Amino acid sequence: MSVVIGSVLAVAVAAAWLAALALWRLPRALDRMHAVAFLNVAASISVTVAAFLADGISGRSLKILVMMVVFLGWAAVLSHVSGRAVLMREGRSA
Repeated sequence: MSVVIGSVLAVAVAAAWLAALALWRLPRALDRMHAVAFLNVAASISVTVAAFLADGISGRSLKILVMMVVFLGWAAVLSHVSGRAVLMREGRSA
């Protein structure tokens, strides 16, 4: 089972490297925000799956699930606010 958990966590690390590469290569701020949104979703799902594989349904894995749902919710709100701020800075309406 530890090989499967390691593989799922490796997916999270690969997503982080892919997002870092995208942040480096993408030209516009809105494009870079999409890379960060991808990282938020991919890494949070991978970490949550790894927690459930490691512990099964336990208090710790359920806490991680709740924490990741809250994290994804706040990430969506912050991405929306940041996107509107970028558009306003560029002089376009949102």
